[in-house]
Amino acid sequence: MADKFVFSMWTYNDISEFTPDEVDVWADCGLNIPMGPGVSPDNAAAYIPFLDRAQERGIKLIANVYGIDYGALLKIGEEEYEARIRKVIDAIGDHPALHGLCVGDEPSTLRNMEASKKCIEINKKVAPHLTPYLNYMGGTICAEGEALGGRDLKGWFKYVADETGTTELCYDDYGPAINERSKGSFMKSAYDVAKAASYAGCDAWGCLLSSAHHVYHKQREVDALWQINASAALGLRGVLWFRFYDKLGVYTYKDSPIDEFGNKTELYYGLMRSQRRFSYHFGEVFPKLNLKKVYAVKSDKGIFPEFRPGEHDLIKDIKTNDETIVSFFEDEKGDEYLCLFHTVTEWYGVVELDYDSEKCELCYVRENGKNLSPIGHEAEDEEQLMILPASIELLKIVRK
Repeated sequence: MADKFVFSMWTYNDISEFTPDEVDVWADCGLNIPMGPGVSPDNAAAYIPFLDRAQERGIKLIANVYGIDYGALLKIGEEEYEARIRKVIDAIGDHPALHGLCVGDEPSTLRNMEASKKCIEINKKVAPHLTPYLNYMGGTICAEGEALGGRDLKGWFKYVADETGTTELCYDDYGPAINERSKGSFMKSAYDVAKAASYAGCDAWGCLLSSAHHVYHKQREVDALWQINASAALGLRGVLWFRFYDKLGVYTYKDSPIDEFGNKTELYYGLMRSQRRFSYHFGEVFPKLNLKKVYAVKSDKGIFPEFRPGEHDLIKDIKTNDETIVSFFEDEKGDEYLCLFHTVTEWYGVVELDYDSEKCELCYVRENGKNLSPIGHEAEDEEQLMILPASIELLKIVRK
């Protein structure tokens, strides 16, 4: 399990296009487990200078090795596949900055789903200290169709975790980059995936959008912020961006953090601010919290139940000027946390909390818990919080 909220991304460039200096570009942006460039199994040792730089910067890398995905396994068979994995692991598997190997993207049939599971299983057999990365297609796993072999989402995740020993799962959902209505479906899938992964004993990451293409529009800083905060508020333990680099030969994808000419775009700096700010204040807290319940306030989407008086023994009521998601978490000590996510990107939110000040104190969580400050005076039972667009406030409920 990760000890920090994960920020990662897809890299499709070949390793020949970069020097190890590129690791600084990733680390400066706030990525802590980025995916490195592509490399062949025979040339895996080329990753060592990149891993050395990653270790210096205090981050880890996912190695993107050609020919070790589930498609390759189906083509060459399990025995030859394992031999390829062993070749890569022999070259770089002992490096402390290696998180794991990427074993594929978006399996969508039962045959491919089973093959992707086998890839994870073989990777864990060869290198149990590493965590292979696989991205599930959100539309496949959340639909719970034939591709899951008759299982529901929780059942599939439990099946994969039990069979392979993996502790991380990832799925993609680009809905927030379509329209406001699609944000609702994203919130539902994020919650469902997070709960299913927790049931399986795993962390779940969301593969989210940073490249405009097809029906998906350009992402602004506030849009990236929305995706990060929604993910955390709904129980995901990490975000992996699709994708980081534009390419000259793929002109239908654009507006990524780095353009096809190697320039950092507006979004690069937006991600940098959003990710580093989140990591500074919440990155070490959210991985330690277990999601208990999620409610909505002033919402007509019907995704989560509305928070009403009596839902919590200390929080009497919550009112807001616009749609707000209310999440209750608990840490391993049993301490409770309240997360308020203001879902609107155009203006700030006003949230009025009515709570029992004789029995508890609500404290802002700042600097990963190093700074806990009460939201108001003990004599007052109602407090108004101002929340920036697409932002969260995390409060610790301190019982007296």
